[in-house]
Amino acid sequence: MPRTVPPVLSYEAAAQVCATAARTLLVPRVSSATVLGTGPAVAAHLAALVREVPGLGNITVHPGPARWPHPEAAALAAAQGTVLATATSRDRALMGADLVVLTGPALPVDRTLLSPSAVVIQAPTPL
Repeated sequence: MPRTVPPVLSYEAAAQVCATAARTLLVPRVSSATVLGTGPAVAAHLAALVREVPGLGNITVHPGPARWPHPEAAALAAAQGTVLATATSRDRALMGADLVVLTGPALPVDRTLLSPSAVVIQAPTPL
């Protein structure tokens, strides 16, 4: 029987899936998002969220990436009027968030820190 190779899912494709889910699941006038994770997945999710989810006033990342913010992500966010920030702690990053994107394996999210109608999305793992 011939072997089949599973389709490759890039960080950008995973981010697009999450942004589409967020746009579909969120209530209108979402103002804040939190991205938890590190590495290239964070940059991909930031770009997808800014492009695809209207109304984001700010996006907080925890932990903050080494070269923060990436110039391309910063320019895209500035053009959309979205503020990019980092948080010193995970709890501070989650405080009042309307959307949480987990870009990799993460501890459970304390929903008492989030807004009442918050959406939490676990990003698919790129292959």
